Amino acid sequence: MRWPISWSLFAFLAIVLSPSQRVDACSCQYTHPQTQFCRAEFVVLVRVMKHIPGGSYESAYRVKVHKKFKLSEAAEHALKDGYIFTASSDGMCGVSLQRGWTYVVSGQVIEGKPRINLCGLAMPWPQVSARQRKGFRMLYHHNCVCNIQFTPWYHKGSALDSVAGKRCLWESSPGPQDCQEQHGLCMKGPAGCSWFPSVAYKNCIKEFQRKREQQRTRKP
Repeated sequence: MRWPISWSLFAFLAIVLSPSQRVDACSCQYTHPQTQFCRAEFVVLVRVMKHIPGGSYESAYRVKVHKKFKLSEAAEHALKDGYIFTASSDGMCGVSLQRGWTYVVSGQVIEGKPRINLCGLAMPWPQVSARQRKGFRMLYHHNCVCNIQFTPWYHKGSALDSVAGKRCLWESSPGPQDCQEQHGLCMKGPAGCSWFPSVAYKNCIKEFQRKREQQRTRKP
């Protein structure tokens, strides 16, 4: 997955203005959509109307904003013109969007411009699960007090000892990574933060466990 970087102006300029930036320079940590939502300055549903090349370092997309899931005051003002900006290459974490497609995107306002990057949300709306859609509409916002920690499945045991109810573990494959990404909501309860057991989440976990058991029985 991707993670939205809270770029300072210095960090952004260091990337954008360096002509020697390597193609593989963009590196993103796995970050859950809930965490991306909580870290972003804006999260909006947009339809891409036009791509506007802007030169060696920056390009823009003219968009129509359909839904505003999260907006700071600065983002509200910056998005009024109907443009979002990104670096011109994926090596600088630039995002490529398809004209006519609808995406949920997240980003930050830098120098008065709403900017997105590969480490943030840029999800085609048809691929967004029902649970994620509910999350964007309100559930993620109400649970930003909880943190989600991406954890290699083989470190789950030791990680559980350290979280102390303060965060949810997002287990890497072959753990239930997809279930927790597509259907997981990390919610604070009396015992701390944990995955909320929705019907979709429980069904996904059951299917995951069934497939794992089938794999075990096939092994000689």
